[in-house]
Amino acid sequence: MPRKPVFLLSYLSLSFLVFVPWILLHFLSDPSCSPFSPVISASSTGKARSDHVQLKAMVVGDLHLGGATTLWLDRARRDAFMKASLKRAFQTLKPHSLLVLGDVSDWGRKSTKEQWHSVILRFKDMTMPFSGLPFHVLPGNHDVGDYYQITTSLMQQFVDAFPGLDDTGNEVFMIRNITFISLNAMALACEECPLYNTLKKVVEHLEVVLQTAVQSAEHTQQADLPIHSPEYASTRPILLTHLPLYREDEGVCDSADIPICAPWHEVEGGCKSLFQSPTLYHKKINYRSRIDMLSLNTSRLLLSVFKPRLVLSAHAHRFCSRAVEDGVKEITVSTFTWRNRDDPSFLLLQFYKDGTCDVQQCFLPRESFVLGMHILQGSILITVVIFGGLRYRRMQKGARLHLKT
Repeated sequence: MPRKPVFLLSYLSLSFLVFVPWILLHFLSDPSCSPFSPVISASSTGKARSDHVQLKAMVVGDLHLGGATTLWLDRARRDAFMKASLKRAFQTLKPHSLLVLGDVSDWGRKSTKEQWHSVILRFKDMTMPFSGLPFHVLPGNHDVGDYYQITTSLMQQFVDAFPGLDDTGNEVFMIRNITFISLNAMALACEECPLYNTLKKVVEHLEVVLQTAVQSAEHTQQADLPIHSPEYASTRPILLTHLPLYREDEGVCDSADIPICAPWHEVEGGCKSLFQSPTLYHKKINYRSRIDMLSLNTSRLLLSVFKPRLVLSAHAHRFCSRAVEDGVKEITVSTFTWRNRDDPSFLLLQFYKDGTCDVQQCFLPRESFVLGMHILQGSILITVVIFGGLRYRRMQKGARLHLKT
């Protein structure tokens, strides 16, 4: 074979293999969503189910963007995949809003101002497709510290990064006539701290703001709504908190979500191992009050004050759907990053005009599968390089023999 076609073939092969990871990144980042399951059913509203979607919200939690202590290659790889996943979810699912339930950073509470600023820039770059949509972020314990670590400076650092939050990290907002209450769970967990007393006053203020918002929504939809009507139920708020409401253990969840993990994943409470047979799983026995969940008193206070129709939480890195008081559902979103498990996921919620709500759990591709594809691609690349080198040496040897003759 002539020398030029051989080199051309080698260069084309190398170029293709170099760009394979980016091709894989595009196609492998498509979310895989389960069928919709009702969170607030038509039977609970006493009215036939409506097919008119009022709001489609994408809910993610626990991104844990690595800081200065994370290896650059590992950080870049996971950042690139989360960015591609968010972009593909935006393109394929077409949500109306994005809700991030805390722990944007991994070590925001221990970062310098420069390191924190770098994390926020990376986060905003990831979520660029959602920049034109309603977009809200809650503080998490890795962002501002656990209840015994939270300080005014850490809180101010987070609030400055996400305008819309008040000084204590709370917010009331409305999207398409649906009211949301976003609360700083870590401050609520610190019942003996000065910030807790400040936050209780804020909660009381939010109650007044909520009543005004509900009255506005009622006036927009229909005046003098009966208190037990489906339309009134649809004006009840959605409560957002990083820490879940009080639960003794994971046994209260409708079904167990057992993470799939490898030795490099940081998983609490055990998991299904990729490499051990038989699979080992040690169930997390108890949640720690104010660390893994809000206290019982705080949980009851929030339910009685705000009377939410749905509670959304994060932190546990496991999906959980359960009924709390008065038939109210709490949905805990799993982690969105490969750092914590091999099979991360997010939620897609659809709210309807009649007050009903459906949820989908959408999975990202498993890290082990993507790594396997990269290993295969690397093996092919090495094979092509070796083959090209041997072919080149053989051609050089043949050329020298030809010159001698």
